[in-house]
Amino acid sequence: MTLDVSRPTLPIGDWLNGALQRLGSLSSRETGFDPVLTAGEGRDVRFEHDPATTRVADESSFRQRTTYSASTEVTVTTPGHQAGPILVDYHANLPRNAATPAAMQALNPMDPDTWPPGTTVELRGGDFAGTPFEETFRTLAEINDVGSLEDTRLVINKSTVTQSRPVSELRVMSGPASVFDAPFEHGPGSAVLDRQDFSIHTLVQRDPTAPDQRAALNHLLLTGTQPDGSVGLSETVSADSIHALVTEVGSGEVNDVVWTFDEDGRPLQAEATLTWLPGSGSHRAGDTVENTAQADFRVEHGLDSSEHTGHILAYRFVHGHGPVNMFPQNGNFNTGAYARLENEWADWLDAGMNIDLRVALDPPGAERPDQVVVEYTVTEPESGAVVYQPQVTVFDNAAGQVYDRIARGDMPGMIAEAN
Repeated sequence: MTLDVSRPTLPIGDWLNGALQRLGSLSSRETGFDPVLTAGEGRDVRFEHDPATTRVADESSFRQRTTYSASTEVTVTTPGHQAGPILVDYHANLPRNAATPAAMQALNPMDPDTWPPGTTVELRGGDFAGTPFEETFRTLAEINDVGSLEDTRLVINKSTVTQSRPVSELRVMSGPASVFDAPFEHGPGSAVLDRQDFSIHTLVQRDPTAPDQRAALNHLLLTGTQPDGSVGLSETVSADSIHALVTEVGSGEVNDVVWTFDEDGRPLQAEATLTWLPGSGSHRAGDTVENTAQADFRVEHGLDSSEHTGHILAYRFVHGHGPVNMFPQNGNFNTGAYARLENEWADWLDAGMNIDLRVALDPPGAERPDQVVVEYTVTEPESGAVVYQPQVTVFDNAAGQVYDRIARGDMPGMIAEAN
């Protein structure tokens, strides 16, 4: 279907005014948006689109989803000033039952309030060359180490509404096209031996209609600035290892991880310095690449109901890296002793401590390790004082493992004593 709404005939004076506005928007092509629009960091900014200008093409439905490409004219306003209208090209993916002609026409790609729950909108940098949004995508390209404007993507997903999540959340992601177009070929869901370097940023807004969260999204759309709370994730691939950095935008805290592998791409160990807790929750729930990779891993390794797709380092510490961070793990061990160890690490991080750790799978190169060897040290970041350094712990990859964790309530006293 092609949705091509006829526009009313305009008097010549109105037509000329519209033409002058378009020329005005083109005049800012090299400088981005007027500082009047960006000075408030997204506050009191509105993205208004004219539904009559919406053009929909290449509509296709498969199972319960409908995708299409479209364009519409968007005007950016703040009290006393406006820019545009600006032609915005976008690509939308909607639940099939919500993809009515009226919903497509009403959808404003710069305003998630106009999207049905479950909608994803992708904006491609090359489509914005010569518009004020070009500077936004050049900034996104720079922070994600993308080599060109054309290869830069901004993808925003509005979650479905469920009983446990009655308010739609937004997942805002930026990075290279390959991460979004083919994540299982060379990106975060791909096999170890197929991996290539990548960098992405992700922001999850749990209440996107709140004024501060909407302002943060507006500012990102206007300037490419990543709001505080965004998570930067990068991987650098070498012959036998993958080096990942998980960075908190704002504080600059970094979790630094190196996985090493055998010649068949099986993980041997992970070494990491953890300084902050990225968390899982909404990040994990909306990470379809990681969830799919985990399900695929289970099938590929023939895991039965007693086995889990285990993570060497929990998602809440390093976010999604697909099979790079996975191994066949006994389910009782995963949800029992290993979870207690991970909870202890999370509590140390919440207390402001750093953790240096090493997790090795034994025997090296086994498709299913018999044992998991863990050693770690907790330090106070300012003084460097060692707060806790237990003996090396060796777990069998089997049910019935025991771990006697440090209680959260005992940590302040241990920290004080170390200092």
